[in-house]
Amino acid sequence: MTVESVARKDFRDALRSRWLIGLTLFFALLIGGSTALFYGVLLKGAGANSETLFGLTTAPGGLFSFSYAGMLGFVLALIALVTAHGSLIDERESGTIKLLLSLPNSRRDVVFGKLVGRTLVVLVSMLVGFVIAMFAMLFLGGQVMFASYAGQVALSGLLATSFVSIGIWLSATSTSQRQALFGTFGLYFIFAVLWSTVATGVPRVVNWAMDQLGLGTLSMTQVIEMRLFIKYLNPLRAYETLVAELYGPAVAARLFKASLGERLTIKGVFEESLPFYFNGWFILAILLAWIVVPPILGYLSFRKADL
Repeated sequence: MTVESVARKDFRDALRSRWLIGLTLFFALLIGGSTALFYGVLLKGAGANSETLFGLTTAPGGLFSFSYAGMLGFVLALIALVTAHGSLIDERESGTIKLLLSLPNSRRDVVFGKLVGRTLVVLVSMLVGFVIAMFAMLFLGGQVMFASYAGQVALSGLLATSFVSIGIWLSATSTSQRQALFGTFGLYFIFAVLWSTVATGVPRVVNWAMDQLGLGTLSMTQVIEMRLFIKYLNPLRAYETLVAELYGPAVAARLFKASLGERLTIKGVFEESLPFYFNGWFILAILLAWIVVPPILGYLSFRKADL
């Protein structure tokens, strides 16, 4: 067997366990249902297009800042982590991992086969939700802006794949199902909640260290740039800003959810020249790195694990 064979088996197992069906129904209700509600009830007969909902954001900087893409990203991340976190550790604890490796498969085939299989489970169910949403818009009189809509679907797929990759790494490095489960929710909490705190704290620590060494301190512009860069190392924030760029200027997308003071300080600098590490392609590379690096690290750990 090969990576393809392991992936096919994993996908069939998800279908037999009805996990794929359950996820498909969930995304159909979440994406398709919210679209039908938005265009059929809230904007009935208003002639809105797909960007009205999928590019929806509130005024940035406020306590209740919101974007549809951000909400969808939080859900996709959790679903992808839950789908992938038990992929390898469940096989190890049940003993079926030895059967998989005796077919024969290498440990690399198992790790990357699981990655492909679990990714397909999430992507297929997510795509069904987006297709239902598209037909709901057309049926209810909304206009689908295919370029931005397809871009958001593609970015959503990349985000989901990145968190499946993180889940595979977690499953490959865990020694028990309990550890993998707690690790899943711990990682989700870090990405969804704690990351902003880290992004705020790191520049303060750097400033303190520089002051202690007599090197002066960072300027306010440098502090804000460092804070924003750390935020965009988070795949959730990378995804959200890339989606925002589909619907508006790059500078506005980078400053989404920044405080009023941060926007007033940095907006002019960004409009004059956006640093390369805030360029859309650079942020996309960060998102792609979250797809590539975690399963490689997971494989390196799994390769040495005592099964």
